[in-house]
Amino acid sequence: PLLPSLLEQTTNRARVYDIGGVLIADSSRILRPGSIIPIKPGGRLTEQKPRTENHWTRLTQWLMSSDLRVYKDIGQANGRFYPEVKAALKGETTELMMLARKRRKIVSVATPIVRGNEVRGVLLLSTVPGEIDDVQKAELFAVLFVVLGAAAATLLASFLLARTVAEPMRQLSQYANEVTRDISAVKDLPRFDDRADEVGQLARSFTLMTRALYRRIEASEKFAADVAHELKNPLTAARSTAESLIYVKTDKQRDEFIEQIQLELKRLNKLISDVADASRLDADLALQPFQEVQLKTVVNTLVETFRDLPAAEDRHLAIDIEPGLQPSAFDISGQNGRVEQVLTNLLANALSFTATGGTVTVRLRRAPLTIDMIVDDQGPGIDQDNIENIFTRFYT
Repeated sequence: PLLPSLLEQTTNRARVYDIGGVLIADSSRILRPGSIIPIKPGGRLTEQKPRTENHWTRLTQWLMSSDLRVYKDIGQANGRFYPEVKAALKGETTELMMLARKRRKIVSVATPIVRGNEVRGVLLLSTVPGEIDDVQKAELFAVLFVVLGAAAATLLASFLLARTVAEPMRQLSQYANEVTRDISAVKDLPRFDDRADEVGQLARSFTLMTRALYRRIEASEKFAADVAHELKNPLTAARSTAESLIYVKTDKQRDEFIEQIQLELKRLNKLISDVADASRLDADLALQPFQEVQLKTVVNTLVETFRDLPAAEDRHLAIDIEPGLQPSAFDISGQNGRVEQVLTNLLANALSFTATGGTVTVRLRRAPLTIDMIVDDQGPGIDQDNIENIFTRFYT
């Protein structure tokens, strides 16, 4: 009665062996109270040892890669044929696995039955044949489902990445190679303005970079054309004057012609100096890194410097900075030396065209996205027809 109560509401099987390994109770063959399990001949250890291992048990143990031993289920045979049962008779609790018919797995635990500090038998508790296989199949299907889901997700992600990332990158790479061969191909660059991700940012940055390069190349070509044109004018004038020397009849005419040639050569020398300065300025702007420039400090410093120069005598220099703003509100990113050079040129020009007693005012105004620096003088100003030529190179 004790054995069925221990296994109540379970599907496990319990076998009890005596000290000699003889099966004396089996939960799968429980009889009525007072009955006994008939002992078949050969139930003792003297019977011929059944085969507890075969190629299936060895293959199963190899596939499991664990220390759990795998045997054939020997049914009602003597339990001492299992090394684990023999170990339990010595007081050790061990685990083993058995293969029933159709290679269904049975997980078992052999534990000693102790009374009065003496081992009286062994309890072999086993699962139902095939129960472990069902659990393994369920886990296998779950793992397979996860693997298939992961594979499908990987394929879908690969497809999306190929369309949204790899293909745009391939197009950018293709057009980059074309730009290296023909800079005019910059007009055909693919546009991804509608994308806010990294690919769109990269495409916009690449477009800005190539367009800046294209503008620089155009500016270099225009610069070379302007230099050739400006240098050609004094050279032509000097050449014509020199050729006319053979026709002079008086020393006075010869001196005038020589003076004209010298003027043209001086003009040519000045143009060459301007070209060198412009080239150096372009190189500095392209190579030198930008840094924080404090416009308010630059204006104050240069105005104070100009007030001590002879050119500012009898002229008033004033500063008008928008009030109510922090000094950092007039900070910009640029090259401090070049900003000072621009303001120096503007102040020198304003003072040269301002009459005695006049005023030159430097103003700073803060706009939402820009900072306006204005140099205001009281000179005659620039003709309206020449306003568009202010930023033309070498214009005189």
